[in-house]
Amino acid sequence: MESEECEDWLLESIKLYNDLHDFALQEATRVIEWTGEKSICIAGYTGARSNEILQLLFPQKLHEKENQGLCPERDLKVEYGGFSEHPVYSLKHVPGSSLLVTGGLSAAHIQIWRVGAEDRDVIQPTISIPSDASNETWTKIAVSEAASPHVVHGAQIDGVHVTEIESARCTYMLAASSGEAVGSLAFLDPRTIHLCCLSGRQIIADVRQPGIAGEGSAALKVPGDGQWSAAVKPENQDACAMIASLSSRGHIMITDTRDMGAPLKCAKGKSSGGPSAAEEMMCVRWAPRLEDCVSVSGFDGTVQIYDTRRWDASVKEVGALFTHRGHSFMGKCEDGSAPRVTVHSWHPWKERTLVSAANDGSLHIWDWLDGPTQRCL
Repeated sequence: MESEECEDWLLESIKLYNDLHDFALQEATRVIEWTGEKSICIAGYTGARSNEILQLLFPQKLHEKENQGLCPERDLKVEYGGFSEHPVYSLKHVPGSSLLVTGGLSAAHIQIWRVGAEDRDVIQPTISIPSDASNETWTKIAVSEAASPHVVHGAQIDGVHVTEIESARCTYMLAASSGEAVGSLAFLDPRTIHLCCLSGRQIIADVRQPGIAGEGSAALKVPGDGQWSAAVKPENQDACAMIASLSSRGHIMITDTRDMGAPLKCAKGKSSGGPSAAEEMMCVRWAPRLEDCVSVSGFDGTVQIYDTRRWDASVKEVGALFTHRGHSFMGKCEDGSAPRVTVHSWHPWKERTLVSAANDGSLHIWDWLDGPTQRCL
């Protein structure tokens, strides 16, 4: 971006954000996992044998109430740290515990980690669980919030397992012969899992039964639409849970688990990127504290937030409720190219606060303003 454009955006940002904080990481991350109100876990994904896993504590001024505008900061505190032998492509925190679960490209296992092991400031590997990852695929993971936590993991449908974390005992294996690649996994409840394949096929499985309990494909609404990933709406994980599916061409489908082949709402988001740019990094999230809002990233250097309440079942292009362009305007990759957002995540309790990261190593924490100006973006 030209310097004048950047300066204009920085001035405009005063009217767009309650707060906007820019941090520089030593290495880029494609995972952001909240471990508390003031802390997140990140991990490197570019190193061959040494990839840091860090729990970071936000600086105190991020929790002050007055409007601070743009606040460049470089004082994130490392609370705990460790190293992975494999690039980390997926990371989940086990709720109510000090445990993390990671998976990565070329890793023949998923790894369980303990944060603060032996009362030290380290993140230490404990149990390794075999996975079906390869040089071209990586294991998708999700963890349950049951009294005895489990992890569901798999890179392909025929490799999906549920494993008890503390004992590393496999308690379920999906009885399916398909070698389709998995795009995302989620627990609907401790007994039910949701799979979204890269093809757009969606599957419900009950861990009390060996086979597939239900399936559908929102992708049939827009055939030949690249790769897909999905997110289950938080705090709505029941028999009719809402699902947001995102394609690498920017299509967004809202379905529920009663009929995953019949989209309730559809849209085509605006993006300057193409399908090849999005396939590796595309990320879709439900806002946990805003009704019917979803966010997407991975197409370029932006994070886009959409209000789905007025959508219908027809596929048409829609504008974003708000677009965070900070990574595009405030950073640049080593090769001179524009940054691309690798991952973003909503704060669990603050309704308009998000954290986003890009492949230039930038990490942004931002609280966007809702108003007429933003709705017209």
